[in-house]
Amino acid sequence: MSGEPSALREKPERSLPEDESVRIGAFLWHYFRHYSPWVVLAVASTMVFAVSTVTLLALFRPILSEVLQADQSDLGGVAALAADNGEEAEPTWFEETFGVQIDLDAFFDALLERLQAALGVDPGNVVWFIPTVFVVVFLLRSLAAFSNGYLFQIIGLGATNDLRNDLYKRILHQSSTFYSQHPSGELISRVGNDISVMQNAITNRLLDLFQQSVTLLLLVWFLLSTHFQLALVCLVLVPAVFYPIVRFGKGMRKTSHRSQERLAEISNLVSEAVRGHRVVKAFGMEGFELERFRQATRRHLKVKLKAQLLTYASSPVVESLAALGAGAFIVYAGYTVRNGELTPSQVVQFLTNLLMLYDPVRKLNKVNLVLQESLAAAHRVAAIMAVRNEIEDLPEARDLGSVEREIRFDDVSFSYGKVAVLKGIDLIIRRGEVVALVGSSGAGKSTLVNLLPRFFDPDEGRVTIDGVDIREVTLQSLRAQIGIVTQDTILFNDTVRNNIAYGRSDLSLENVRRAARAGYADEFVAQSEDGYDAIIGESGLKLSGGERQRLAIARALLKDPPILILDEATSNLDSEAEALVQKALETLMQHRTALVIAHRLSTVKRADRIVVMDAGKIVEEGSHAELLAAGGSYKRFHDLQFRDS
Repeated sequence: MSGEPSALREKPERSLPEDESVRIGAFLWHYFRHYSPWVVLAVASTMVFAVSTVTLLALFRPILSEVLQADQSDLGGVAALAADNGEEAEPTWFEETFGVQIDLDAFFDALLERLQAALGVDPGNVVWFIPTVFVVVFLLRSLAAFSNGYLFQIIGLGATNDLRNDLYKRILHQSSTFYSQHPSGELISRVGNDISVMQNAITNRLLDLFQQSVTLLLLVWFLLSTHFQLALVCLVLVPAVFYPIVRFGKGMRKTSHRSQERLAEISNLVSEAVRGHRVVKAFGMEGFELERFRQATRRHLKVKLKAQLLTYASSPVVESLAALGAGAFIVYAGYTVRNGELTPSQVVQFLTNLLMLYDPVRKLNKVNLVLQESLAAAHRVAAIMAVRNEIEDLPEARDLGSVEREIRFDDVSFSYGKVAVLKGIDLIIRRGEVVALVGSSGAGKSTLVNLLPRFFDPDEGRVTIDGVDIREVTLQSLRAQIGIVTQDTILFNDTVRNNIAYGRSDLSLENVRRAARAGYADEFVAQSEDGYDAIIGESGLKLSGGERQRLAIARALLKDPPILILDEATSNLDSEAEALVQKALETLMQHRTALVIAHRLSTVKRADRIVVMDAGKIVEEGSHAELLAAGGSYKRFHDLQFRDS
């Protein structure tokens, strides 16, 4: 809005502190809970995947010992004797101390025997039976991996899509104050980039978080059940492995937040340069804008490189620590085999188990890094969603009928932060009356008319229509009564027809053409090659200023509102274009209640009443002739303008 104080634009946004992770979880759960049935299926698939993974591992020992008879080969004297002595394994220290049976090998052996008995498989056919079980379990694991992955895609993509829609809805319904505090590039970044970061984390890494966590727990349990003391030796380095994971994660979270802020800065610079390209070219500032952009991308590059440093350094550190653990295992395992505590097949199974532990740990390390990045994005999105909408319908709001008598501004005051813009305004606009607002820049004219469609609400006083406070009626019914044409014509990169009939696909082409003719736009539209199907470009850049204004007027005519706001609608036009637009405006204002803002006094002479504003107050009222005769502020504006012309 014109004349807007810089204090308003600099007002800081509400942000969520780092210790609100629990609230972030609750915020995200609001979207996940709609997919609860899929979550249940995904959890079930996760359990099937984890159990089948451990089952495959458990089948290694019978394949080696019974199918391949590895324990009966000459693998080192004492170990071979231990395999054949028939002695029962002594309970481990853990089992003796806590009385908990953790021997999963024994459990799977018993399960395999029962399965053989149930299927009537002869012990002599173990050569084909155990491999068959292995293949069946492997196929089950593959099916669980597929269903698990796809279910998480349904959950993640669906939930983040709902979040993106809600975020965009939240932004669309915010007040004008919100838009003045948040640059367009920042909002674009949050709707686009931040949600994409969260989407990637949820769809790709949330799967690993659940799947690999459960699998890791079962693999650790199985490792402990194979040989408790040896497992403890191998797992003693786990804290040393997870410590750098946690440290890398914290660094990644901070770096990611800074990276996303830098990306929002880049988006904002591009948005401003594209929208203001004429100013950039007119002042020859392409080099200046390019340097600003280069500095922003340099800052973004620096942060991204730090993030990649953390990403690529984490795996070598974790893998190096894992290699130390593997070396310790090989030394200790050699002694246990020679002492007859383990058979060769158990060693192979144990080693395979240990190697399989690496994959969940590696994936969980990546999960941690990506989730920290996603959490930073979630904080940013939640901060936008947490901004209270200042302009909302009251619970008991009712629909507004047509204007029968008057619009009244009753002792209205308004401030941008601490800067008072309107001070005790009292103004009555009767039905069908054309009232022009005149005054210097910053007098409060645009702010005053923006209170009528509730782009802002007054700090004091009220605005009424036929005695009803507009805060007591629904926004939709209020704004349906108002048409707006401004100096900054807002058009969309769409066809002429769709711009005039904005959002109303039910209207026929003839209705659109009728509005275009009334707005003096049909002639230039008909001359174009594609007519009403012509694409007008972003913000209507393929059209002249006068043509854009006439399309905006045609759009307002098609809406047919009883109340009209014209805010500097002809200020940026040359004389010829202004004459055509002025004719279109006269057609538009017929039989309507109109508020007209204009610096050019020639455009307000025919108003029923002229209101002169200065420093947020009404200082004069009357017709053109009356105000000239009074010799006050209006006459001073008039003499200054026409003397210069």
